[in-house]
Amino acid sequence: MEVKSCVELGKRAPTPIREKEVTLCMKCQEAFNSITKRRHHCKACGHVVCGKCSEFRARLSYDNNRTNRVCVDCYAMLVGASLSPAVQTTSGHRRRSILEKQASLAAENSVICSFLQHMEKGSGRWQKAWFVIPENEPLVLYIYGAPQDVKAQRSIPLIGFEVSLPESCDRLERRHSFKISQSHLTLLFSAEGEELQRRWMEVLSRAGRGEEFQMHRPIVESVEEEGEELGENT
Repeated sequence: MEVKSCVELGKRAPTPIREKEVTLCMKCQEAFNSITKRRHHCKACGHVVCGKCSEFRARLSYDNNRTNRVCVDCYAMLVGASLSPAVQTTSGHRRRSILEKQASLAAENSVICSFLQHMEKGSGRWQKAWFVIPENEPLVLYIYGAPQDVKAQRSIPLIGFEVSLPESCDRLERRHSFKISQSHLTLLFSAEGEELQRRWMEVLSRAGRGEEFQMHRPIVESVEEEGEELGENT
């Protein structure tokens, strides 16, 4: 998503990010839930943030100078206020971890990215997530809850993993399945189609051997997600 400059901010309505594409607050990176962490849109930048990071109000030119809910960063830019250290820490201004790689930016510069169903062998529970192998880290798999999340749930160094189709002992009923295995860890995946399955297996196989997969264009699957909306009220 395009980030507006200080001069443009508040002068035209933002294009809001869809709530179902975000599972973490885009400021403090805390996970949303239906009770204590609900989703809200910043009316200045369009980011999806939690209540604590959007408890600020500022007048916006595009809305006839009426007061609107904005995120902590937009409030500081629009009002020119100096935020306290405590508020800055809450809003995510802290030391970045290796997982703090924004999914949308990683996908724009990726070898491959798409939704996949996944399950660690033995857990018995399938989950849908957004998977990305970035161009600048072609030997690492990042797992996100949704395509616009600002922090990955997990990163997996791929060197040493072997890629294969499921065996009868895996007892998988899902179509277009495959797995990666190393030592005592086996991760099972299910793609939406045969071609996507083939592409992931090819990229993962080369990464497992330590070969960087060079692509002129990233392999991208639609971010449209099936099923119920994840969003809460704004």
